[in-house]
Amino acid sequence: MSSPDPIFLRDFFRALHYRPLDPEDPLYVPIYEDERLAANDPVQLMARAIEWTPGKSVQLLSGFRGTGKSTELRRLRKELRAAGYLVVLLDIEDYLNTSVPIDVSDFLIVLAGAFGDELAKSDDLLGFDPSHESYWERLKAFFTRTKVSMDEISAEGGEGFSVGLKATLKSDPTFKQTLQEKMAGHLGSLVADVRAYLEECVTRLKRKHGLIKEVVLLVDSVEHIRGTSVNADAVQSSVETLFATHADKLHLPLLHVIYTVHPYLAVRYPNLGVLYAPGGVKLLSAVKVRDAESGALSSPGIEALEKIVAARGDWKRLLGSRETLDRLSAASGGHLRDLLRIVAEVVLRATTLPVPEKVVNTALNQVRNEFLPIAESDARWLERVSRSHDPSLIEPSRLPDLARFLDTHLILCYQNGKLWYDVHPLVLDHIRAQVERLQREFPNGES
Repeated sequence: MSSPDPIFLRDFFRALHYRPLDPEDPLYVPIYEDERLAANDPVQLMARAIEWTPGKSVQLLSGFRGTGKSTELRRLRKELRAAGYLVVLLDIEDYLNTSVPIDVSDFLIVLAGAFGDELAKSDDLLGFDPSHESYWERLKAFFTRTKVSMDEISAEGGEGFSVGLKATLKSDPTFKQTLQEKMAGHLGSLVADVRAYLEECVTRLKRKHGLIKEVVLLVDSVEHIRGTSVNADAVQSSVETLFATHADKLHLPLLHVIYTVHPYLAVRYPNLGVLYAPGGVKLLSAVKVRDAESGALSSPGIEALEKIVAARGDWKRLLGSRETLDRLSAASGGHLRDLLRIVAEVVLRATTLPVPEKVVNTALNQVRNEFLPIAESDARWLERVSRSHDPSLIEPSRLPDLARFLDTHLILCYQNGKLWYDVHPLVLDHIRAQVERLQREFPNGES
């Protein structure tokens, strides 16, 4: 063993920070280039659906936080641009408060406003164009025509109205609710106005870049709309209403659109993909690190995770053996953010290189402890998931709890021909031991 190099450890630690990556970033690893993983490549499938559906289309990308969804959307943007498409990528969280219920009216307003903003930002799209109107300003005229008063907006007139509306929509839940109530009787008119605005924007793009050009809109972070422990069910119900009841309003003229959605939506509304045919719903799952039945390590997944860590630092110098890295990869459950988090904890604790086993154990315990404690009823549910590889949802009222399990990575989702679920490996033994204890103490199930 040798004394640690503080510069090596510092740089390795910094590189482990999780963030969306562009394909040109040296930290980006094209894991789906491996043919063994390519069958589940959502980018390839979404790109094909766009290319084979000329004019307009709509798809949903279902994915958890921390599985690389925003990074893969950037890869999709690159591939579509290379194929000649004009691509707009926007983060809906920049415009919406994701902890309160969403309505189709404010979602469409934000969508149109954000789309117009993104066009004006980039010379590769519209850039500075005196004829390009912000939807925020156009909305002021819509309110006047429909006699909808928006006195709650703090700034009035000119650019102040635009800035005030955007800021108030994101920061003031009361205003957002008021807007939803006032727009309830004008939804048809609003949908028509939004569609007309988007058509005008696309027409301008085609005039500038060529009439044969097609336009793609990628809407990221919609899955972040999920509420808090107090209002989770109301927020999730509002998302279901948006994407199920109002699916027709999310099909936009002259645009190929991809919305990200939370995986709980498919559980709340079975066969959701039929509303977004022919593209349907694609899932970005965790990287499969073990076989569901045998529990044996899955070589394609383990090798993909090795490449991800290797892009960030010399793991051999840090860990010494591939066996240790594979142990950390398996412990992450194939969740990219968790893998980088575990390795970061090892780096923080390094006093010699390669690190001894006790440092690895301490790092794993640190991350494991952040999942604990687990409520007794949750432990019973999670133990069922570990046996059935199914969400094991007993009644619809527990859907917010399932969404919580998915959000916190207690339950991970995988796919290889079919979807299957499992409990996070870091807590699986703890949960089984907890359930065994409960069964001994409460053999009739009372606890």
